[in-house]
Amino acid sequence: MKAADLRKSILQAAVQGKLVPQDKNDEPASELLKRIQAEKAVLIKEGKLKKEKPLSPVTEDEIPYDLPNGWTWCHLSDLGNIQSSKRVFTSEFVSKGIPFYRGTEIGALAGKRDVVSKYYITDKHYQDLINQTGKPIIGDLLMPSICPDGRIWLVDTDEPFYFKDGRVLWVRLLTENIDNKYIQQALKARLIADYSNIASGTTFAELKIFILKQIAIPLPPLFEQERIVRKIDELMVLCDELEVAEKELDTLESHFFNYLPKSILQAAVQGKLVPQDKNDESASELLKRIQAEKAVLIKEGKLKKEKPLPPITEDEIPYDLPDGWVWCRAIDVCSYIQRGKSPTYSETKTYPVVSQKCVQWKGMNMSKARFIAPETVSKYEESRKLTTGDLLWNSTGQGTLGRIAIYDERLNPYKYAVADSHVTVLRPLQVLSKYMYYWFAGPEVQSTIEERATGSTKQIELVTSTIMSYIFPLPPLEEQQRIVTKVDELMALCDELKRVADQPINHDNVIPFPAEPKENIEPIAMAARGKVEGMSDQANQAIEDLFGEDE
Repeated sequence: MKAADLRKSILQAAVQGKLVPQDKNDEPASELLKRIQAEKAVLIKEGKLKKEKPLSPVTEDEIPYDLPNGWTWCHLSDLGNIQSSKRVFTSEFVSKGIPFYRGTEIGALAGKRDVVSKYYITDKHYQDLINQTGKPIIGDLLMPSICPDGRIWLVDTDEPFYFKDGRVLWVRLLTENIDNKYIQQALKARLIADYSNIASGTTFAELKIFILKQIAIPLPPLFEQERIVRKIDELMVLCDELEVAEKELDTLESHFFNYLPKSILQAAVQGKLVPQDKNDESASELLKRIQAEKAVLIKEGKLKKEKPLPPITEDEIPYDLPDGWVWCRAIDVCSYIQRGKSPTYSETKTYPVVSQKCVQWKGMNMSKARFIAPETVSKYEESRKLTTGDLLWNSTGQGTLGRIAIYDERLNPYKYAVADSHVTVLRPLQVLSKYMYYWFAGPEVQSTIEERATGSTKQIELVTSTIMSYIFPLPPLEEQQRIVTKVDELMALCDELKRVADQPINHDNVIPFPAEPKENIEPIAMAARGKVEGMSDQANQAIEDLFGEDE
């Protein structure tokens, strides 16, 4: 049960006499009501209260439920004086002075929120008004006229304020023989449970003074009122705690489909997603083979010899790796890391240029590519032509910095493609492109990209030397393949979970439950088991396997 529903249930139990036990030694509420009526008569005789036409006793039609012994039904007007304020016109507001509250502010105060008034009246105007109407005192009840959620403020301040006529209703209980807080909670419970039948209005449903006077209130003995209030206060503290927990859970749920893929990627590059196999060739041996191949390519003039980078320090290593893994730098496992070049564009659609717009988290989008002028093609070295498996990493600009995708020639209908100067190309050597992609797309790298970037706020960038020096957790080649397979499998499940979570429920196909006659018990059973029309045979069988009786 949600905290909001639990609060309603507590209030409903309270006003039905189900929250605390009755005490037969308590004075019955009927006697209490007689004493209140006697006090009211004295106030009228003394001219302190205006005599009003008495209401008829509460009828059977007004009674929503039975009360315990010792309780009685009465109208709210039997217990207090109900009124509003005098009209204050917009032209009478000043920039500072006595705060003037509308229903909005009164509702906020009822919710124990801080309020800063938008409107004020002069002290003289305030004195004139309260000379006519009086002023709310501690213990009075104030409520917005539009109050479906029972926002009733039990006034708790002596600080002067005034309020809007009609839009704020004012209840002053006539005696100390009533617990003000009990009446607040009883009235709140009634409004929440039955607001649509109580309120009136063509444009919006609101409470009127005459309606409020007639609301039936369940009145317990005075001592029981006090016990009820204490118990409500106690339970509402628990509801507050539940509400905090709910908000934390809601936050977690709202971020779930963001956190889950990141957690999968983090587990993958830490060696926690798939088991290690001692028969795999170690990553240190794989790294030796990569270095040997690079040496041959450099010797053959196919690769440019890079200036060696410093060894990886302890401060750079974020976590320990499993046996068989090693830390290395990106350049150690790539044959090519280089920014693209600024092109001369053309309307001739032959040689596309991969820009930042083309590099999306969901993959390459070649439809956003522009094209280089055919006459400039000769200026591009062979190494700049993109090949399947190249990693394309957006390296410029806030918002797009760090976005990465894998190039696939099959998605390019043109002869070949090149990258522009805002995209860095990483070409892995004897390392699975997809595994490397998962590292650079994962939270370990993405969360620190802006820290590694240089330049101004509007034009930050990852320079090539920085990308070359990025550390990289290298597993055995066989384990890379197992990791990629498992990540792909789990990401597909994440997508399916998101799809199911976002899919609205088709209530039209759900079999009603439980309002069915006994002879239609099978449809009821189907509904209870989650069966709806249009389910696949496989889904129906799964439900039968889960709920079916043993033979």
